[in-house]
Amino acid sequence: MTIESNTGLNVDAIYGQRDLGGYNGYKKTSGITYEVAINFGNSQKPQGVTVPAGAIITTIEDDMATGTVGSATVGPVDVISALSDTKVAVPLGGELLVDGPTAGTVIVQYIYTV
Repeated sequence: MTIESNTGLNVDAIYGQRDLGGYNGYKKTSGITYEVAINFGNSQKPQGVTVPAGAIITTIEDDMATGTVGSATVGPVDVISALSDTKVAVPLGGELLVDGPTAGTVIVQYIYTV
């Protein structure tokens, strides 16, 4: 839920989830499972999603994307094999980058416990 605040000084502040460069943000789906939706379109921007150290990428779904995922990495770790439901550990964590589709949405799911 997004909340907008206007301080009266002609300065607006928006709090909460909002589009930040090609992704919609984290969505905790159940328990320790997290889901990130990455939107591809005409103005592709950096994705900027950080996956925490110790997470395990469980699934990459490109069914709703135009084109196929050509590469998927978390920091230095190649996680493209998660397309075939192979779990991939990311011990160092890092930025999630997905490349390939020209439109639509790619869903990346991972599990993480503190």
